[in-house]
Amino acid sequence: MISAEGASSPPNGTVFSIERYAVHDGGGIRTLVYLKGCPLRCLWCANPEGQEVRPQVFAFPERCIGCGSCEAVCPHGAGRCAGPHPPSACAGCGRCADACPANARRLFGRQMSVAEVVEVVLKDRAFYRKSGGGITLSGGEPTAQAPFAHALLAACRRRGLHTAMETCGHVNFPLLAGLAEHLDLILYDLKHMDRETHRQLTGVPNDLILDNLRQLGAMGVPVLVRVPVIPGHNDAPANLLATAAFVARVPSVQAVELLAYHDYGTGKYAHCGRAYPLPDLPLPDRERLRALAAIIASEGVPCRVG
Repeated sequence: MISAEGASSPPNGTVFSIERYAVHDGGGIRTLVYLKGCPLRCLWCANPEGQEVRPQVFAFPERCIGCGSCEAVCPHGAGRCAGPHPPSACAGCGRCADACPANARRLFGRQMSVAEVVEVVLKDRAFYRKSGGGITLSGGEPTAQAPFAHALLAACRRRGLHTAMETCGHVNFPLLAGLAEHLDLILYDLKHMDRETHRQLTGVPNDLILDNLRQLGAMGVPVLVRVPVIPGHNDAPANLLATAAFVARVPSVQAVELLAYHDYGTGKYAHCGRAYPLPDLPLPDRERLRALAAIIASEGVPCRVG
């Protein structure tokens, strides 16, 4: 089938949220498109609903009124919303969420075409022009749906929009390089500089992530390195110094941004039947973040607190 753009129709993507009027992820007023799927399992992940590519139903039993609507429409025998999370029989079709009058179930992830996403994004085009904003792909991890992300970024570029993408960098470089060709800015996460500590914190080593950042430096696409500051896990001065030394050798890195750990996503874990991996973790204070930023800046790398 040929699309109106004159090429084969791109694949649909699994989107779990679209946030309009965002101001923290790429400059200006932006629309954030959250794609499902991520190869990492960071212990502090605030978006567990974005980890799996497939659609998922989260349960909110505290809202359940016991009407049985979910049980009546479920084709998989998953039962009603009486337990702490959807039963393992749940296939993520979302019929129970549609039927529930109390919003005790919610479907995260729906199939959208490139045209459907672009239609939402273009609603705020006037704000992008005035503020220097645009679209930012987030997740999850956008590279987990690389063909869809590529088609979406290309479509936005054709319409003159500023494009940015958040990435953990754990992807084969040819896929990342293909996406970078349609990006004005890459928001690149660095969790920890030690290989084994990185594996303990995220489930994967950092070899590929660091190598990809080196290669991106040769492409010339502006990169903002972002470091989530997780107290007691990656906020040691030695790790920040190692981060600064590494990024100083990547010519396209504009700056480092420190992102304070927050616990906004902790409540989500119970709704998907999981225990939050870092309970009772303290939040970093502003003074501590400024001190860490000064450590990075001391190595000649511009650094700010996000």
